[in-house]
Order: sequence, then C-alpha cells, then structure tokens
Amino acid sequence: MAKVLQMAVMLGSSKLGHGAFGFDERQTDSTPVPQMKRELPTRKMCLEAFKRTHYDILIIGGGAVGSGCALDAATRGLKTALVEANDFGSGTSSKSSKLLHGGLRDLEQAISRLDVAAFRRVRSSLQERSHIGNLAPHLSQPVPILLPVHHWWEAPLYYMKLKIYHLMAPKTTRSFQYLSANEALELFPMLRRQELFGAFVFYEGQHDDARMCLSVALTAARYGADICNHMKVSRLIKNKEGNVAGAEAVDQLTGKKYSIRAKVVVNATGHMSDSLRQMEDSEAKPLCTRSWSSIIVLPRYYCPEEVGVFDPHTPSGRSIFFLPWQGHTLVGSSDEPLNLPEQDTQPTETDVQSLLDCVKHFVTPNFDVRRCDVLAVWGGYKPLPVQSDSLHHTLFKNHVIQLGPRNMLSIVGGTWSSFRVLAEKTVNAAIRYGDLSPLRRESVTAESCKLDGASGWGPKMFIRLVQDFGMERDVAEHLSNTYGSNAFKVAVSADSSGKAWPIVGKRLHSEFPYIEAEVKQGVRDFACTLEDMVARRLRVAFLNVQVAEEILPQVANIMAKELSWSREQIKKQIRKTRTFLNSQMGQLTKESASQLNIPIKMSVGQVRKFAGQFRQMDKNKTGYVSIADCCRAMKTMGVKEVPVDLMHNVLRDIDVHAQGKVNLYEFLLLMSAIVQGNTEYLRYARLYLDHKKHMKGSNFPIVMQMERAGGGL
Repeated sequence: MAKVLQMAVMLGSSKLGHGAFGFDERQTDSTPVPQMKRELPTRKMCLEAFKRTHYDILIIGGGAVGSGCALDAATRGLKTALVEANDFGSGTSSKSSKLLHGGLRDLEQAISRLDVAAFRRVRSSLQERSHIGNLAPHLSQPVPILLPVHHWWEAPLYYMKLKIYHLMAPKTTRSFQYLSANEALELFPMLRRQELFGAFVFYEGQHDDARMCLSVALTAARYGADICNHMKVSRLIKNKEGNVAGAEAVDQLTGKKYSIRAKVVVNATGHMSDSLRQMEDSEAKPLCTRSWSSIIVLPRYYCPEEVGVFDPHTPSGRSIFFLPWQGHTLVGSSDEPLNLPEQDTQPTETDVQSLLDCVKHFVTPNFDVRRCDVLAVWGGYKPLPVQSDSLHHTLFKNHVIQLGPRNMLSIVGGTWSSFRVLAEKTVNAAIRYGDLSPLRRESVTAESCKLDGASGWGPKMFIRLVQDFGMERDVAEHLSNTYGSNAFKVAVSADSSGKAWPIVGKRLHSEFPYIEAEVKQGVRDFACTLEDMVARRLRVAFLNVQVAEEILPQVANIMAKELSWSREQIKKQIRKTRTFLNSQMGQLTKESASQLNIPIKMSVGQVRKFAGQFRQMDKNKTGYVSIADCCRAMKTMGVKEVPVDLMHNVLRDIDVHAQGKVNLYEFLLLMSAIVQGNTEYLRYARLYLDHKKHMKGSNFPIVMQMERAGGGL
C-alpha cells in the first residue's frame, strides 16, 4: 500500500494551475502565442483552396483525433488540409458517453498489478482533462458521480482508489466524499436500499462531444487550415517513388473530384483506418479492431439533474452508468460486444433491451422501467489496436501511430480524454518523417490555445443575453454553453418572437431551447444536410427522435433559404433524415415493433372493427393514436368509466414503445385486454416472452477487457 501511494504521489507531483480541473495557462517556450488568422472560411472557399495549394499535411478523417491533428498542425504554422467523408464528428466521436474521464478503471489495473504504465495512463488522462477544459471551458464542466458501495469491505478499497485518484489529479480538482446509505438515497432515490451500504461521490468531466469536435475543426480553419466535410477519399495519390503524396476526394454533395496534394498524409479514420491502409498497401495486415457500445436516452426523472451514477460491480455482475446530460439521462454499460459485422452500424432492439434489463435490476423494484421511456438510442464503434507481439507495448496506451510502407501515417485508438495528446504525437511524427518546417516545433494546444468562442466566455455570460436581448433563461444558457462568446452573433441574428416575452428567439420546439437562428448559424458552421443539423448542430436527434422528426420540415425550410434548396431537395433531405432517425437513432423500427409477438386474442371481425376505429382516430396517418383517444374509444364501446389503474398495468405489460401513444398492434392488444377483459392472458404472455428472451441469453454481450476499453466508464 505504501508503494502504491508513493507511485501515485510521484506521478501526480507535476500539478497544474487553476480552474475547475486545474487549468494551466503557462507557456512552454518563448514563441508568441498564435493568433487566429481569419474569420471562418466557407466550405466553397476551402474547396477552391484545395485546387491551388500544396499542403504540408493532409488529414483524412474529421473525428476527434483528426480534427485535433488539424488544430495542432495549423497552430504550429503548417499548411493543413482536413477532409471528412461524412460530417465532422459523425462517427464514434459524437456517440460517446459525453464524459472526459480520468481513468478510474485504469487505476484498478494499476493498483492490482502495480502497473507503472497504467499509473501513467491515469495521470495523462487527468492532465488531458485539464488541458481540454482550458481549451474549451464553455463546452466542458465537472459532473459529480455517485459510486455505490454494496458491502462494508468495499468502502476502504474504494476510499484508497479515490484517494490515489485525487492525489494524481490537479490540485484544484474537487475532492471526493463518503455518504451513508440514507444520504445516498436522498441524492439518488431510485437506488435499491437493501443492496446499498453507502456511496462515494467523486468528479469527472463532461462535455458535448459533437460540438467539441466541430469547434476543434472550425478553430483549425480560423488558424488557416482548409477543412471540408462530405468529402470522401476515393484513392491515394502517389509520387514517382510510389509514396503517398496526397489524395483524390469526391465532394459527396456535387460529385466533383478534387486532387489534394500534401507532403504528409495522416490516416485518422478511426475504425475504418484499415480500409484506407489497403489503398496504401493492398497487402497491409489489419492494424485496427473494434468494440461496440450502445447508450439509451431516458427522461430526466431517471437521474438527478446534478449527479450521475457509476457502478462498476452491480449485484448482477455488470457495470452500469446513469449520467445527466442536457436535461435527459444517458444510460450505458462498459460491457462491449466484439466482432460485429462491419456494415452493421446501427443499434438493435437487443441493445435496448439489454440496457433496460440493467436498469430494471439496478433501480428500486417499485419503479416501472418501460420501453416507451427510451427517447433515443445510439451506438458507436471504438477503434483499438490489434493485439500482437509487435504492438504489445502500445496496449498500455490503447493507441498506435504507424508509418506505412508508402509513408502514410496512421493513428488508431484513443478516447476523448486523450485526443489532444494523440494529435500532438501524430503531428510530431508527421514533422519528423516528412521533414516539415513548422513555425513552432512544440504544440501549443495544451496551454496557449483556446477554441473559437472560449475567449471572453464566463459561466454567467448568459445573463447578458437575457438582459441585452430579452431571451428566455434556458435559451440564453444553452447558447452560452454551446457557442461561448459567439452566442452574441447568434443572438444578433435571432428574429423577434412576436411576443411581449421573450423578445427574440423563436423556439423550434417548446420542450427544447433551440431557436431558429441556430439553424442559420449551423449552415455557416458547415452543416450541409438536414441530418448534420438535427444530429450534430442542435443535438435533438440524440435526445428525442420523435421531436427531431417533428421539427424536420421547419428546419428544412430554414436551411432551404440559406442553401437554395428546391422543393424536391427539401423532400429528399427529409426522407434521408427520417431514414437516419429510424436506423441509427432508435426510432421505432420493424425489429422493435415486432419484439413482443404476443398473439392478439380476437376474432377476425373484432380485429377489423378495432382497426377501423384506429384508422378513424389516426386522422393525420401518423401510425399512432394517443392514449386519450383510446380512452374516448373505450367509452364509445360501452366502457362507462375507464379503469385508469388497470390501463396503466396493461400498458406496462404491453411495454409500448412510445410515451402517450400506441401503434395499431399495441392498440389492438389494449382493446383486447380492457374491452374484452383478457388482462390475465396478456400478463402471462408477457412473462412467457420474458422467460424465453432470457433463456436465449441474447441480452448479455461479450465483456470487454478493462485494460482494452480505454479506462473510462
């Protein structure tokens, strides 16, 4: 124990300065701090630059690491280009747990094995969390995490780990504290009392991952990098010696090809990196393997607004986390299935049911956990280096930077907590292997650089938006915490609400603080498609897919004015985005709709009768009717007083897939149970299906080894 503490103090002795996570603003050399060279260029300007510029470095892949490479290279004075096949952050980078973790799970390995490399990884994550907080204080903030203790002997073990964790963190990081079981229940009332001895509260970082990735790319553009999304690389350009000297990219919006030449090409395409490496060398051996994880979004009442929960050792044997994020609750598990088909990039109903089962076994049994509470679900691949003898040393870092046989640099692995330092290492390698001549040899992104919108921002800046522009508080807070000091640009362009209050800011939906002016700003921030807007500029697709679908026409019409879309283009964008919501964001699909398979106990004539009633109520042909409509229908069918409690139990047994409404199949089951009096049959059918589902064992994914998972929650 003394040796472990000595190692922790030694590795954590290099403390950082001030801020929520110990932000440090000291410079490492005498080179002047770089200044942004220009206002944000348009996508068209960057495309024109591709034709005439020979770049020092071309980065392929606009995720966290790729965008980080562009920022690091541009701030060093290198001629930089960045292309992304889809949208910035559209892959794994926008589908994380939203945590900037310090590596608490890595610490378990470090202590149990006295692993110095793991200690260093924890220290690096804690320092990088501080650097990222300094880079974008408006996009990152500390979040308290409740760590349940189930047995008395766990308390001293957790205390030791958290003490070491705190010793290795920057000085001003908030300390942890212990709570009794009753105090923990006051903080998180849905915990199971009989399985709780106490709890610890510690702090991690949290951010908006898609906005962070976009901000990194846009800031790189302001420092001089030419960036472009929806640019898919079709082939690599090679010089006379056969080495990679650029890439040919196709504009996915117009079909036009661009030849982009550069001294060094960096492959930062995440879990797709081997595909690009095959273009470099058709005989290249795989460098990347992948893991898959899914997250479901539940209403805010599943989690206190100010605190999350992480339980690495639940009584059921699985880990689980609940995190508050933008007025909703994110639920996920650190168990990650492997070896999924490459073309399968969408979450399944099995993923949803697996996580719901975790929730049911974690919260108090008095609380009904229902499928209709799932507002959205997403999943993403995490790229990891292939395990081999030659790459064994890189597993301690969970990343590898490799120079290919034709001089293309490939970076595989990393997490949001390490993206900045990986970008720094990659650019260092590019300078060394490409013999580049930057204005600054050392990276400035750790201490001297801030993202666009960070300078001049303060946590109370939203008050100025309320006072000066007459905005509602939640809208002002959202703009301030999303755009930083650039929120004033959005406020200036906001239209009058037409009301006495608020004065400006027309909401896109009453339940969310997004306003119409943000759509216009999103277009200026390189949003090219309706999916770009609702998923990664407004984030509504990640929070509530039904609301996202509802506002599609309104958002599309605003974008059409900015981008000169025709009526046919508007319809096409809406169709494509609905497909995206259905397939990748957890909107109801055939798989989920057919999950129950409970036979409808009615005659053919009864089914026709009730189906006709359903069609009459579904006037807008949405495929759903409200529960209130169902109650009115029951009264017309002879039910004098609707049994509300009985209906609640029936809806629970049916496990409807949307809040407050049912589809035709669910409507028929509801009518069969209440009007026909078949409630017991329905309950036994549900129990049988649950038993059958658990017998198959399909809800228990392959467990990912902790040391390969990146050390996070």
